Amino acid sequence: MVGFKCDNSLFGYLAAVVASFFLLWLSEFGAVATNNFFSTLFFYVGAIGLALFSFVIIFLSLFSLFSKQ
Repeated sequence: MVGFKCDNSLFGYLAAVVASFFLLWLSEFGAVATNNFFSTLFFYVGAIGLALFSFVIIFLSLFSLFSKQ
C-alpha cells in the first residue's frame, strides 16, 4: 500500500484551490453586481490560482509516491 505523507501546507494548498473555485464562481455570477473590471480580475486570478495550486498538489503527491518510505 502506498502511504501519502500529509504535509501541513497541503491543507493550505487545498484551501487555495477552493478559494480559486470561489473566485471563478464570483466572476461568473457576480458580473451583474460588479463592473467588468472586477469580473475579469476575479476570473484571471481564480484561473491562475487554480492551475498553480492544482499542479503543486499533483507534484507533491507524485513526489511522496516515489520517495523512500
